Amino acid sequence: MKKRKIKIIGCGNLLAYDEGIGIHVARRLQNEILPENVEIMELRNPGQLLVELVSGADKIIIVDACPGNYGSGSIHRFTQNDGDLKNILSNTIHAYNFYPVFELREKMSPHKLPKEVVVIGIEVEERSKFRVGLSKNVFASINDAVKAVLKELYL
Repeated sequence: MKKRKIKIIGCGNLLAYDEGIGIHVARRLQNEILPENVEIMELRNPGQLLVELVSGADKIIIVDACPGNYGSGSIHRFTQNDGDLKNILSNTIHAYNFYPVFELREKMSPHKLPKEVVVIGIEVEERSKFRVGLSKNVFASINDAVKAVLKELYL
């Protein structure tokens, strides 16, 4: 039986303080022993070819910073079951950039884009602050975010 191809995409800007959390989580996941069917990628630049990042996967797990009301470091899971994809991606700071790719899904071969999209969003403390590092609560959430992503590999 062929295993599903899963791509984990960490989004963010390491120079923009908490907004880099997706990259930090992706890099922490590099230290984990993952199944062969899992690939970890980073979305660091707005101009990256997004179709190439998501194509060829059966499932993508996007890890990104998100605004919120529960407090910095809170982790949220959004799936297509929670609403339409545009609304799910708009819960994040950077992953919304993927929406035009999925909007074109009908015009492209359905075999090129994943059928399942999961977003793991981590609430940030401050946006638009240019500084390397993470706030205390967001940094403390990295292990829980890694666990949330690892759990997705077996769902």
